[in-house]
Amino acid sequence: MAEEVLYEKRGKTACISFNRADKNNSLNMAAREALAGYWREADEDPEVRSIILTGGAKVFSTGLDMVELAEFRKKELLRDMPFTGMDVFGAGVSKPVIAAVSGFCLGGGFAMTMVGADLRIASTTARFGMPEVKIGITPAFGIPPILAAHFPKSVVLEMLLLGRNLSAEDAFRFGYVSRVVPPEDLLAAAEAVAGEINEMSPLVVRNIKQVIRTVTAPDPRGIAFSDAVCLMSRYSEDYIEGPRAFKEKRKPVWKGR
Repeated sequence: MAEEVLYEKRGKTACISFNRADKNNSLNMAAREALAGYWREADEDPEVRSIILTGGAKVFSTGLDMVELAEFRKKELLRDMPFTGMDVFGAGVSKPVIAAVSGFCLGGGFAMTMVGADLRIASTTARFGMPEVKIGITPAFGIPPILAAHFPKSVVLEMLLLGRNLSAEDAFRFGYVSRVVPPEDLLAAAEAVAGEINEMSPLVVRNIKQVIRTVTAPDPRGIAFSDAVCLMSRYSEDYIEGPRAFKEKRKPVWKGR
């Protein structure tokens, strides 16, 4: 597996860690491929009863690798970009997932804590956001309706239309994270929660997760509509300009088409 993501078993808990600190733990193709494999490995391992997803002290993950995205967009359709399915985000995992978040948790990284994680613990430095609008990208993977399932409409619109971030305290206030701890206590807090889960009946835990996931799932029609709008925008000039400007470290020139 790629070194961009690390996998370690700690007793009955599997720990999946982003390992691209020099790239803000952005998700390039190698990282996405590794994630898909590690989610599957943890879920299929009979010794594993819980999973912790974490990143670095300063950055959890800033989502898709914009440099790679810009290069890929020049040559091929983005719908053909490898390893962008929901299996990368841990959507089908049957075991409880705890996201331990410190620092920036943006874009696809934020999406992973929504789609893949069941419990979220944040350090006081955590910042959650969807900055795609600033680089001319319509959020993919049905993120707008998924976001709306977790936060009030006005908060969702500020995140999506203005690219505003939420602090750890705000995320706790809205019930998105279950607790906020000092950065140095983050992993220990996640491991403590995982340890409690590990002592429960794995059958009952799995059943509870399945029920809660089912009753809180966004309307599939909203997901489908969101994905359709995202796909259409991928053929726009602005969609090409945004990642290109990001790579070239300049202000984008929007054309509205």
